Amino acid sequence: MAGDAAKRFRELVAAGHEIPYDVQESGNGSPLPRYVPLTERFVRDHAPALLELDSFGSACAAIESAELAGPYLEEFGIQVPPDARKRAELAGTVFLCRLWTDSTDFSLDGERLGEAITELEAGGETREDEIEVVVPLRGLQMPLVRLELATATIVRADTVDVPAEARALEGAGAAGWEPTFLAAARVSDSDGSHEDGEPKPDAGARAVEAFRQLITALRLFQSGGVGLGPYAWTRAGANRWRRIATGAGRPRRGGYRLDEDVLGDLTTLCRVLAYRSTPFGRPVRHGPGMAGALARAISRFEAGLERNVVLEALNDYLLALRFVLEGGGPADLGLPMRVAALCAEPEQRSETKAIVDRALALERELWSGEPAPAAEGADGVPTAADTAVAIEDLTRAILKDAACGHLGGDLRSTADEILLADGLAVGEGEAEQRGGSEEWDLPDEDDVEEEQDDVEEEQDDLEEDVEVAPTSVQPADEEPSSPIGDQLWMDVSDDWQEGREVRDGDAAMQVPEP
Repeated sequence: MAGDAAKRFRELVAAGHEIPYDVQESGNGSPLPRYVPLTERFVRDHAPALLELDSFGSACAAIESAELAGPYLEEFGIQVPPDARKRAELAGTVFLCRLWTDSTDFSLDGERLGEAITELEAGGETREDEIEVVVPLRGLQMPLVRLELATATIVRADTVDVPAEARALEGAGAAGWEPTFLAAARVSDSDGSHEDGEPKPDAGARAVEAFRQLITALRLFQSGGVGLGPYAWTRAGANRWRRIATGAGRPRRGGYRLDEDVLGDLTTLCRVLAYRSTPFGRPVRHGPGMAGALARAISRFEAGLERNVVLEALNDYLLALRFVLEGGGPADLGLPMRVAALCAEPEQRSETKAIVDRALALERELWSGEPAPAAEGADGVPTAADTAVAIEDLTRAILKDAACGHLGGDLRSTADEILLADGLAVGEGEAEQRGGSEEWDLPDEDDVEEEQDDVEEEQDDLEEDVEVAPTSVQPADEEPSSPIGDQLWMDVSDDWQEGREVRDGDAAMQVPEP
């Protein structure tokens, strides 16, 4: 790489690109100034030309895989880029600047080249009070060779100097043609002995915590089976590697694949979770609180992810939700409504609530053996496996937001307040539903007087048109007096029958003989 870069820089100088100079005092009593070549500036200004060299790219890849770029740049007080490739390219450029300091012909001196290489390698050496730990990651695959995260670094095993056992595919959950990835971390005992007034854990405990946070962040980021390998390798300073057991369980089958377009989001999530101000980054104190409930919920959620069958993990997911959502709250709502409030918009909350209700029914069925109310596979009813997968996604979304601090200190209150706020908004109604306010507007006085005059004129016209007819009281017809009066029928004479005409059809009454 140095030879190809020297040839390229000589071509640039021959093409008319000048090396800048600085004028300084000679310092030996001579009145003549001294011209100092600023070769470092020339190399930095023409660094894009180095990207055209294949040897420069290979050298940068070696620097990147050996984890030398970051410490090397920090040694000179240069800001370290977050991207691993740019960090390695900047380290390669600084290496050439150090190699040709005060040089004008870009010659390769063996002694200076050796000193520059030693200076570069010194940045990657492990200090005496520092331990280095690497552990294989089961199931993980990604397109990059190296990924810097907040608590640990993910690196491809064939690009770093680690024991051959760490590169083995056994137990890594990868196919024979797929590479193995490692999680690497360096911790030092000199990084402060106390934290928040309490003794700081030793380097080994902090390394274990770094890997635990890495796995938890990966599991909260997306679905898939990922976990630590059965063994880790550690060394202190320049000592030999030593194998230790991790005790980690085997993750679920299926693997865990990271696409290149999501690596930036994963880096951001790990950085947010590592902040001390978030519930996830805050240490768990003895006693109740958000940190304790959230830690139990995440632990139960991860226990479900390590089960071989997704349906067996349904109880773990529901229990994780109960840790942070069940009981209390301003409205004292149930678990399904609170999950729907945190995970869905108002239009989709009924569907989300139905999924949680279905999961609770399946849980009761698994416990007691009683069949669920709805038949599995019926129209509109998800299967048990689909329900468990949906509950896993809902639990992951809630725990991830809670760990980042997006849902406040009490998830129960947050869910209830969301529902109460939506209820008030619905009660007010939309503008179209409320209508106008014309009926509340008072009319003008002139309009009121005109309306009164019109009413009076209409009443006068009605009185003139209506004719009142005279009314006379006619005596009612008197009923004819009965000839019988108050007498008995036997005392009445036969005279009343005189003048009675016998009509045709009147038959004589016949009285039967006794």
